[in-house]
Amino acid sequence: MKYSAVYYLSLVLVLLGGMDVHAQDSDSSVLENPELANARELLQAGREEIIREDLQMTEMESSAFWPVYNEYRDELMVVRDRHATMVAGFVQAYRDAAFTDEFAEKLIKDHFEIKSALLDIQKQYVPRLREVLPVLKVARFYQLENKMDAELNAQLALVIPLVEAM
Repeated sequence: MKYSAVYYLSLVLVLLGGMDVHAQDSDSSVLENPELANARELLQAGREEIIREDLQMTEMESSAFWPVYNEYRDELMVVRDRHATMVAGFVQAYRDAAFTDEFAEKLIKDHFEIKSALLDIQKQYVPRLREVLPVLKVARFYQLENKMDAELNAQLALVIPLVEAM
């Protein structure tokens, strides 16, 4: 697998780590950040490049796959945006030393809701992907998705500090 998306991922992480988040009650402070939006587009382009190169679809498979993938991506993006907002809120709270028990409770709740929502979307698209690709390519697609997500999560884990236990 070509890991050119790691470059885009690094860009996202640098931007996320350096951004100033003011209004945590509103997603707009994170999601309307033009640098983050641009980095997100580059990251998505990197993901698509990896999928395009690694799945090696026929022309017929490709023409059927990409519309389904675009819907899949759009649904995931809503949840990934929520994750980005949560991470940015965490980073800002860490910088401000503004952790409370209530904040920790919300963080835990949001974390598991996001993980569950991502898994639900992935499971929901298996039958649709099996309609347009052979099952082995569907399995490979999800392997690619898991590898790219694992790389993103590993990089995030390197830059996101742990909650200070009191």
